Amino acid sequence: MINRFRIHNEFLDVRIHRKGAELCSVKNTDQFEFIWQSGPVWQRHAPNLFPIVGSLLDHEYSYNSKIIQLTHHGFARDLDFDILHQSEHSICFILQQNQDTYQSYPFNFTLLITYTLNENTLEQAFRVINKDTKMMPVSFGGHPAFNVKAIDEYEIQFEYNEDVQANTLEGPYISDSKVDVIKGNKIPLNYLTFDRDALVFQDLKSDWVKLVHKSSTHAVKVDISDFPYLGIWSKPGAPFVCIEPWQGVADLVSHNKDISEKEGIILLETGKEIIKSFTMEFSS
Repeated sequence: MINRFRIHNEFLDVRIHRKGAELCSVKNTDQFEFIWQSGPVWQRHAPNLFPIVGSLLDHEYSYNSKIIQLTHHGFARDLDFDILHQSEHSICFILQQNQDTYQSYPFNFTLLITYTLNENTLEQAFRVINKDTKMMPVSFGGHPAFNVKAIDEYEIQFEYNEDVQANTLEGPYISDSKVDVIKGNKIPLNYLTFDRDALVFQDLKSDWVKLVHKSSTHAVKVDISDFPYLGIWSKPGAPFVCIEPWQGVADLVSHNKDISEKEGIILLETGKEIIKSFTMEFSS
């Protein structure tokens, strides 16, 4: 069985794993690798989050008065997808419910993740279909990690000046406290930026955010316009930065565990579907 797939054009060479439909490599014509290549500090590249984003309180939720266990960021990132179709410039992965997923997520679903190249831009699209006879609560998101040389040589740039604060985490959950980290339209990065874990934003004016090397042309621009939440994260001192468009967030510390009332959850009606996508534009 083939477990690693390739799409490419004259600008970029892209590799994706079957497991998790996870983007694992993006190289340009100079063989510059944009994607974090896994390692002891963090053994993933760009996991796909489904059917939740973040952690549930005590890793469980309430549905129809029943308590159900579900792991951090959901199960899709750890499962093998099938290939629905592939061309030179595009590939579509598909995941559907099975006996194992039904134990932690008792719904009949189809999840399609499609990657499409257009010059130096890679689009990643999520399509979720409710095949069940009941309402399906769902959220999803991306988690791509981009290589950096030394984190203090980089900054995050937003399309516009932003005056929103970032939510921080209390353990794996969204805390009630917020911090000011955006200076105008930038977040200067250093080795302490993520000492309290991820920075989580909502109500941003900007449709895109960019990871920029301050003294070269190396940059990754991520269009986040389809998603209401944005996570920015790295392991303290690690040579990568994640820019994460999210439909949903981890549970707030005050959440009641009812998944239908979870922040960012979509209640998808029977037979309905939702499609959202983000793009990554690579420059070096």
